[in-house]
Amino acid sequence: MVIKNDQFQTKLVKNSSAFFGFIFRLLILGGVSFVILYPLFTRTLVSLMPLEDVYDLSVNIYPKSFTLDNYIRAWNFLDMSELLPNTFLYPILISVAQTLAASVVAYGFSRFNFPLKNFLFALVIIAMVIPPDIRLLPLYLSFKSFDPFGLIQLFGGTPLNLLDTPWPFVLLGLTCTGLKNGFYVFLMHQYYRGMPKELSEAAYVDGAGFIRAFATVFLPGASQIIITVFLFSFVWQYLDSLFTSVFAQHVPMLSIELSRLLTNADSVEAGISNLAQFSLVRNAAMMFLIIPLLILYLFCQRYFTQSIERSGLVG
Repeated sequence: MVIKNDQFQTKLVKNSSAFFGFIFRLLILGGVSFVILYPLFTRTLVSLMPLEDVYDLSVNIYPKSFTLDNYIRAWNFLDMSELLPNTFLYPILISVAQTLAASVVAYGFSRFNFPLKNFLFALVIIAMVIPPDIRLLPLYLSFKSFDPFGLIQLFGGTPLNLLDTPWPFVLLGLTCTGLKNGFYVFLMHQYYRGMPKELSEAAYVDGAGFIRAFATVFLPGASQIIITVFLFSFVWQYLDSLFTSVFAQHVPMLSIELSRLLTNADSVEAGISNLAQFSLVRNAAMMFLIIPLLILYLFCQRYFTQSIERSGLVG
């Protein structure tokens, strides 16, 4: 009987520990989820709120009725039909360039030994923490009068002005010096290191060179991390208003127009008569920026979680 009581007490303690551990994790997860989702939840409800509910003291967050008038006003105010093409084409083009360059550079760091390898990879890590604002002025001057190694002037030409074109972003992406490029290289480097060396050795035995091995073995095997890096790059470029406001300040894009137009109340010509209505329209305009990212994540979150887990950045 004593043995059975001891076993029962041990099992009870284990079950109690598991239960309280579950409750603790549930509370932590619920708290974090609340902090993340509450601003999105409130912004969504406010964007659907009619003007009458703003002056109704009985309305706190949840509106008494829903309307799409704020979205219609925001669409017309921002001229979304002109903004949407560049808003999506620029990030897609830049993301492709950054993902391609990060794949090649990370493959070289993870599979080859060469002089100053550790030093150069340390520079990649340092590039992750350098504020991008520091580089803006020299990059702006370089792209305003673009003349690599002075070759254009050497042959009698004039420097090129690459501002307000995709070329500054593409060149930065292809040279792994663009926005967050150091992080993409590090992420893919970690993933490549986790792939078995036998894959490349088998490819070399079959007569493949390192380029063919990269194209036929590593790239298909790293499809998950490639999708993840592309998503990271797309989201950061899609939301960026720093680089785009410097290198493409006259190109109509949603992130620039939101920071430029919706920070003031000069909206009478758009039919927005007062500050309360302007606030509602501003929330609706922000939802235009958020909704595509939510849709993108719903379709791609499986690849995102799997690749992050395999890259060793969890735990």
